[in-house]
Amino acid sequence: MAIGKLTFFTITASTAMIAVKSVLLSAVLAATMVAAAQTKSPQPPSQAKPPAYLELFGVQLKSATREQLREVFEAGGLQPVRVEDKYWVDTYSAAGVLDGASGFIAGYVGRTGTFAFAQYEFEGFMDTGLVTQVATMVTHKYGRASTRSGNEGLGPVTYTWKFPQGMTVSVSRGWPDTTTYLTFTDPVAHAEMRAEQEADKRAAERERAKAQTRAF
Repeated sequence: MAIGKLTFFTITASTAMIAVKSVLLSAVLAATMVAAAQTKSPQPPSQAKPPAYLELFGVQLKSATREQLREVFEAGGLQPVRVEDKYWVDTYSAAGVLDGASGFIAGYVGRTGTFAFAQYEFEGFMDTGLVTQVATMVTHKYGRASTRSGNEGLGPVTYTWKFPQGMTVSVSRGWPDTTTYLTFTDPVAHAEMRAEQEADKRAAERERAKAQTRAF
């Protein structure tokens, strides 16, 4: 009988120990998952506060003109690569202006010369963490992103910050190319610019078709 009781108590103690280990293991796994999630998601510093309006190089972007921004961009250190009125988009070198950025482009509405978007390019090859690095940099200035989609480790990723006047800032990358883009956008003006580009494309296609009919 004593042996039976001893066996019973031994089994009970062993079962309890297994249960305790299981609980501890679950707690460790849960803590690891939380830590990983916090590492992947940029956290805004407590002092970060969204501005009343979106600006670049100290100039408000909403309704800014091409002439105005060209002066500001060059004064800020961007080196012109192609800056011509016949194109919707001006291109610059961003080397030495923003850490990690290699290129910069700015697009405008052709009819009015109004700002539509500006974009920094951060070249990356198989660097899945690059998008998070850039997003963290933006987070330090503007706080937590308004929306986020995608997984840092695999596939496209986009962080978006929303501002007054309908303006937005986004950090995004495609896949499998991990090159990352920091984009400042006026959605209304950008849509107008895109409509102009589509109209120009259709007109060019009609001209090509018309030219072809002369051959038969």
